[in-house]
Amino acid sequence: MELYCRKVSLFDQKIVDDFALEFKNNNENSIPGDCSLILNKSYLKINNFYKWYKKICHLEKKKAKVPCSCYLVFRKEDDYLIGIFDLRHSLNFKHGNIYGHVGVSIRPSQREKGYYKHILHLIIEKAKEISINPLVISTEYDNIVSYKGIENIFGKYKDMVLVDNTYYYVFQKNLK
Repeated sequence: MELYCRKVSLFDQKIVDDFALEFKNNNENSIPGDCSLILNKSYLKINNFYKWYKKICHLEKKKAKVPCSCYLVFRKEDDYLIGIFDLRHSLNFKHGNIYGHVGVSIRPSQREKGYYKHILHLIIEKAKEISINPLVISTEYDNIVSYKGIENIFGKYKDMVLVDNTYYYVFQKNLK
């Protein structure tokens, strides 16, 4: 199973809308990894690809308060959109040291197929390209699948922190 990622482009409306529809149909009201932590609004709430795309393009600029890049993750064999992740270039936002540099979502129909670890490796490569070090990632205490995937690559969690009535495991990885 090989995956690749690329930044969202202006021509991705159909595949992103299809991806988002699967989350809606699964009764999920957010898509972690869609830059919503920095935008304060999920793609599902914006509900317009071009408005969302314009907002994430702005986040890509160095002058943005918290620069952030958004990537789509595809299966190489058929170019099928598996997931999405955002990479926040700094931790200079509320609870940044807890939420970390990364948000990730896998399409509901593609979960529990082993993609998460592969996506984490793609994230590490992209973080190295923009000189993020150390890389901080977290997961809610009850998200066992994410916890195990992150632990497998990052090692034991650094902290367990309570934010807004939710415990987070916070991991950190030196990329040098």
